[in-house]
Amino acid sequence: MTSPTDTPLKKKGGIPWYVFCAGGVIYTILAIALFEESTSSILAWISAICAPGGFYFAWVAWNRDKRNRDGA
Repeated sequence: MTSPTDTPLKKKGGIPWYVFCAGGVIYTILAIALFEESTSSILAWISAICAPGGFYFAWVAWNRDKRNRDGA
């Protein structure tokens, strides 16, 4: 017979989706500001390229949370 203490704990996911979304917003704002200033174009391009990655990872984490919530 298995006691409740023997059952493995369900490991919670990683970083919440809204943290990734906030990172995407920050990178987008930074890219816009740097493109307007146009003194650091390389950094502006790096920020513009990284911004969609934050939104993508937010979407992946949101799907993970939704799947965990539906499966629980």
